[in-house]
Parts: sequence; C-alpha cells; structure tokens
Amino acid sequence: MVNNKFHTQHIILVSIDTLRADCINASPRAKDYLSKYQTKTTLKTGSLDSIVRSSLYYDNCYSAAPYTSASHAAYFTGRLPLHNGIYEFFNRKLIEPTIFEYSKKQGYKTIFQTDFPIILGHPLGFTKGIDHYFIENEDKAFKALVDNKCNNTLSFFHFGGVHYPYGFHTLKFGGKDYIKKINMLEKKYRISSKTRGELDDVLNETYRNKQDTELLLRYKYIIFEKLYKLGLYDELFGMYLEGINYFLEHRFNKFIMKIKNFVDKHNALLFIFSDHGEEWDAFSEGHHNTLSDNVLRVPLMVYGNQIQPRIEKRLVRTIDLAPTIIDLLPNNIRTNLDGVKLDIFNSNGKEVKAQYAISQVYTSIATKKQIARYQNMSIKKNKTVKPLDTYLSGEVIRTKDRKLLVYYYKNGSVRKKEIQGNATDLKKILIKYNSDRNSGRKTLSKIKSKIRNELNNLGYNV
Repeated sequence: MVNNKFHTQHIILVSIDTLRADCINASPRAKDYLSKYQTKTTLKTGSLDSIVRSSLYYDNCYSAAPYTSASHAAYFTGRLPLHNGIYEFFNRKLIEPTIFEYSKKQGYKTIFQTDFPIILGHPLGFTKGIDHYFIENEDKAFKALVDNKCNNTLSFFHFGGVHYPYGFHTLKFGGKDYIKKINMLEKKYRISSKTRGELDDVLNETYRNKQDTELLLRYKYIIFEKLYKLGLYDELFGMYLEGINYFLEHRFNKFIMKIKNFVDKHNALLFIFSDHGEEWDAFSEGHHNTLSDNVLRVPLMVYGNQIQPRIEKRLVRTIDLAPTIIDLLPNNIRTNLDGVKLDIFNSNGKEVKAQYAISQVYTSIATKKQIARYQNMSIKKNKTVKPLDTYLSGEVIRTKDRKLLVYYYKNGSVRKKEIQGNATDLKKILIKYNSDRNSGRKTLSKIKSKIRNELNNLGYNV
C-alpha cells in the first residue's frame, strides 16, 4: 500500500557511471582499495561527502550486472535482468515497464539526461515514458526540471565522466586536458601511430565525431593493449582515481549543488547511485564481464528533508529502487516486481527485506568489433535486429554472509568457483532463476508465432 503522507512532488535520480562504493571519502568503505592498489592519488569527493553525511546511505547494495545497460534496466524496472529483457551489454530491448512509464501515467513529467545515448536510449527501449530527453546536457535537463517545478516530476541525470576515458568522457568536457593526457601517456609508454596496433574494442556509448572517436580509441589502446597486458594494475587504478577527481571538479560539483538546493527548497527526494564499479587485476578488465565484489557493490544514498541520516548495513539490491519509487507515487499500482520497497523514511513499519542478491554476466560469442557493427546497424535501421548469440559466462548469488560465485567457459563447464558458507539453497535459487530465461523464450516464441499467423491471415506476407 502507498503511504500518501510521504507523496513526493519531485523525485530526482542521479547515476554516476562506474563509481565504486569505496571511492567516496565519507563512505564507510572509504579507501578500501588501498589494500589492493598502491597509489599516491588522493580522492577529493567533498561534494559527495556532504550528501552522504546528510543521507540514508546503503553500504551493502549490489548491482544486478556489471554493465550500464543491464544495471540501469534493473534499477528502472525493479525486475532482474532475465525478467526485464536486458541481461547483456547491447543485444535486446526492455520488455518490462519502467518507473518513468508508471510515473507518466500518474501525470508526472519525466526528464532523462544521459551521457550514453546509445546504451541508455531508444535502441534498447530506455526512452519509453520520457517527456524530455537530453544527451550530454545536464544544464538543459536541470532547466526542464525547474520549468516544471509546479508539476510532479521524475528526473534522471546520468553521468559517464568516471567511466573511461577517465574523467573526460568526450572532447566537449575534457577539451585540451583530454588531448594532453593522451599525448603524455603515449609518450610515457612509447606508443606512436606507427607502433599502435589494431584495437578490437571499438564500442561506443555515445555519438562522437571523427576526432572524438580517434581520441577514445587511442585512450582504449593505452589502457587495454598496453597497461593491462603489462599487468600495470596500480597505474590503471591510479588513472581511474584521477578521473573521479577530474569529473567531480570540472563538471559534477557545480551541478550537484544546484540539485541539492532544488531538493532543499522544494522538499524533493534525491537518490544518488552507481551502476557498477571498476577493478583491475588478472581476472577483472575494468568492469568487463567481471563479478568482482568491488564492481558489483555500488553506492546508494537517499537525501531529502524527510530523510533521517543514517547508514544501513543490511543487504539491498539495485532492483529495490523501483518499488521504492513506485511507493512514492500518489496512486496504488499493482506490480509483480523482484525488488522490494526500501523503508527510506524509517517508519518502523513491517518491512520486507531482501534475502539474496543475484548478478550475472552474459558474454557475446561475437567480437567487440562485431558487436560495434551490430550497434551501428541497430541505430541505423531504428528497429529491433536479430540478437547476437551469447552465453552465461558468470553468475553470483549472495546473502549478507554467504556467497556462491561461478564463472563458465563457452561450453558451460566451470571455469572458476567460489563458495562462502552453505550454498545449497543458493544454488537452487539460481537454477530456478535461470529456468525463467528458457520458459520466457518459449513464451515469446509462441507469441511471435501467433502474431505472425494473424498477420498472414490478414493478407500480410510475414
């Protein structure tokens, strides 16, 4: 049931892509990374620290996937990846309604700003239910929020500045500093246009011109083909920390102060979170296809006049955001979600708590170049393209003190397994969850067949 006492006129979501939970100085896990990486870089996260100290902060929140698309789909739908349709990097569209669609039906104005329009845009179904959609322009998106201050609003601001190229995102935001950084790194590691080999990872998250694309590929070559292959994990993580500082100083700090002032003035609610973190080691290539705790554990904070500042240590999931948002809407909605509502107002009522968190990785059989071509084809045709073949390459299910993690080879055999505590019941839950994918495929196939037959009966050649 909805508690109308806490109906909120303005709900604001801010996603900082790739931000680790231990990379905020006010976080209870601050600087945990020092147990693994040697770095001289000091984080300067003052703007986030002040909000953490005034917020409800969830210290044990886990993402459903280590990539932007599937993670945000879980946030927005309250459904696990196999249930909402997006369980791969870029392959299938959303099949479940989002909080934006629910809100719009109740008269809310919906605002969506993203730095990754290819990933969080029309190609995968993220624009459904959106009134105002902005690409790499938080100022215009914020203006849209202010212009609608007399209406009910649900706003989302996504930032890719912490994601590689660390701190810069594009020439628009990095400018000469971005170019200078690449030139410095190429000189340091003796990389030239003549020695630079071919790069497989030509994937893109946003629309770039020729110069911007070339800079991104040069940056990726440095981190993947040079530093990572040389095992220079400390250097890579140091670059990541530098990127956090650069992004906060040059872009985020000014923005978040405007948002905070708006929240304070209009008695709004602000949710700040990340989709996944970053990890560099022999088994984790940034966040690509990894189930590292440091990648899956994400910061989640709730700020507002009605929020009692505190730190929650219990297990929560990114899928718990959607039912929490839905509960803030004025009218009751009947939903069948995987997530559970979080008691953000500390009402001391009976609260259903998460028993376990599931995260999975699906890897494409195609190369990254082939995936990039698939991306371009999907965008160009502006319609659903036959999905690429993928396989389950890793999965983890956890409670607060138990865990079952398994990585798989392409043929399904076990590549690596990690067990903490008695995992017998956890294994059964995973088996049941994975069976949902197969039953869902069969149901979808039947629906497609039925539609095809009906169209043929109407005289269409399908």
